[in-house]
Amino acid sequence: RLVRGLDYYTKTVFEVWAEGIGAQAAVCGGGRYDGLAEALGGPPTPGVGFASGLERIILTMKVQGIEPPPLPRPAVFIAHLGAEARLAALRLATALREREIGTWLAFGQRSLKSQLREANKRGVTYTVILGEDEIATGRATVRRMADGEQQQVPLEGLPRWLSTRLHPSESHLQPLPSPL
Repeated sequence: RLVRGLDYYTKTVFEVWAEGIGAQAAVCGGGRYDGLAEALGGPPTPGVGFASGLERIILTMKVQGIEPPPLPRPAVFIAHLGAEARLAALRLATALREREIGTWLAFGQRSLKSQLREANKRGVTYTVILGEDEIATGRATVRRMADGEQQQVPLEGLPRWLSTRLHPSESHLQPLPSPL
């Protein structure tokens, strides 16, 4: 008999167990709850849900010898300085990811030097730098990390500009031509 610790479950409850991780072997559990939405003031809405423990999933993977695939190397790092630049960086990251360009966005408010160190550590091909000047002019500074060459590129056309210059294998450096 399976008893979950929450009393809003109705009818079906379930747990997923893993072998070899000790006494606390449940890695996932959940069930059906027909009256929960109504109990919280909403319309009657049936539902099914579950929760899992990330630590237990990782432990299970280790015990079973499962290695997660390596993370892909992002091609672009976006460094930003200032609140307006951070918003522009978020919009740019979304646009690049929609084009399936691997993008790493700097977190927090750090110096440009610190952000460029991180970009270098991550092995990106290009770093886009956005600050007050770039926002004011509508042109991003794009640095090719292999040789440090920089140029100004219009923000509006930057996703297309980058997608035409990134080689799928990223093993060939292409010269930085004039902006659009």
